[in-house]
Amino acid sequence: MDRWCERVGDAINPILVKETRQSLKSRQFVATFSMILFAALAWTIAGSLSLMPQIYTTPSAPRMMIGYYAVLALPMMMVVPLAAYRSLESEIDDGTLELLSITALSPWQIVMGKLASASLQMVLYFVTLFPCLAYAYSLRGVDLPTTLLIVASLAVAGSLLTVVGLFFAPLARGRSGRVATMLVLIFILVLAEYGISSMVVGMILYGNPLSASALLFTVLATLALSGSLGHLLLTATAAQLTPETENRSTSLRLSLLVLTTICVATIAAAMLVLGSDGISVYVAGLLVIAGLWTFCGALMVGERSTITPRIRRELPSSFLGRLFLTWLTPGPTTGLVFAIIGIAILASIQYLSLDWVLRTANVGGSMRRQLRLLLGVPAILYPAYLVSFLVAVRVVMFAVRLRNNPRVEVGLAALIVVAVMTALVPYSLELHYNDYQPLSYDPTWQVTNWAFTMATAVERRLPPGVVGQIVGAAVCLALLSFFAAWRTTRPRRIATPQRVQEELSRR
Repeated sequence: MDRWCERVGDAINPILVKETRQSLKSRQFVATFSMILFAALAWTIAGSLSLMPQIYTTPSAPRMMIGYYAVLALPMMMVVPLAAYRSLESEIDDGTLELLSITALSPWQIVMGKLASASLQMVLYFVTLFPCLAYAYSLRGVDLPTTLLIVASLAVAGSLLTVVGLFFAPLARGRSGRVATMLVLIFILVLAEYGISSMVVGMILYGNPLSASALLFTVLATLALSGSLGHLLLTATAAQLTPETENRSTSLRLSLLVLTTICVATIAAAMLVLGSDGISVYVAGLLVIAGLWTFCGALMVGERSTITPRIRRELPSSFLGRLFLTWLTPGPTTGLVFAIIGIAILASIQYLSLDWVLRTANVGGSMRRQLRLLLGVPAILYPAYLVSFLVAVRVVMFAVRLRNNPRVEVGLAALIVVAVMTALVPYSLELHYNDYQPLSYDPTWQVTNWAFTMATAVERRLPPGVVGQIVGAAVCLALLSFFAAWRTTRPRRIATPQRVQEELSRR
């Protein structure tokens, strides 16, 4: 038994052991745990007395359940994510993260240890309130599936918000940046708690409005999307803790592909399961995917172009590997090609599936025409503009990196600048040329103005041939990017030194 316990102890993440010891002895945990116990006891007494004597004859669970949910939601969706954020941030501020980096622990193990410690705290909070939830359920008025949904929503939301807190911890470097990051995190936590609490209170008071099939789809989609998004954020957090000499891009791009695939599958399943109600999921999914690839594409284009010997040892060596897997390797050139290919595939799927979506949702009449206006031509123009802007950002970042070494976030800033300038400059010039009179769309001036062009396309006032010109320009820029990236497919892998092989074999 002792040997088994020793083996299990050695197998457990040492960061989990360290964080658990520190967190369970911290003032924050003691104060939070004590307040939960006091609040649960106080609400049990006060809530029960306020329901007397109807508590014996009428269903009284909703009011008690709402109170217990409020007691449990605050630490799980506010205290634990902030504690995880502060834990990782303090490791960076105190310099202990540098000491951990020279050990055998990988950045992924460090991040997972922090997450496991936070999850353990959430389990303790839930176990403390479990008898109270059982007491509220025994008062009748809230069925068992609703109670389980409440607990599951708290667990999923708390875990995902904790991952968000860990993701924000290494973002900023200076003191002012850390303050701004914490304020943004607090805003996200408050907004998430308000939204989830509104949903939970509605379920408690009015019941679950979803059918069995819709409920099953919602649960599975939530778990899949939360898991894939959490994995992407954890991978990004580990990448921020990884030295620049190592490959930090491949895992991120693979995680992005997984999240995108799950989003597309969720949209397709929503159309099949929900029917006409799936249109809202379809539109929301398109917006999420567009925003995700816009954000990640700008970051990939803003990567450093230096390939260290350690990264070159991991590059694909076969012809097929270099042809298909090179675009997962670090670098702005491979990132640009990866983004262009992904955007082109997603745009093609959306364009080819629009008729199927409208037919599956059984949409007709004016609603069908409106959806075609919103999801037809604008859904073609946006990817075309995005590809063109990413190519422009690649050129800008190349010029910036000639004398500087900016972070990858500068790529996102460059994309915003390019998008604003391409819309604002032609509009201002034509407005000044026309003596500040109201403008009508003129492709000679406004073909680069993505906002004006897409708004005109929605109103069906776009001159013929403009869409072809914009898409053709994007295709030409994409082909130029592919041609400029041909060198990256050449053999660049180097052999692993014998000394490195010996060190790896000892681990």
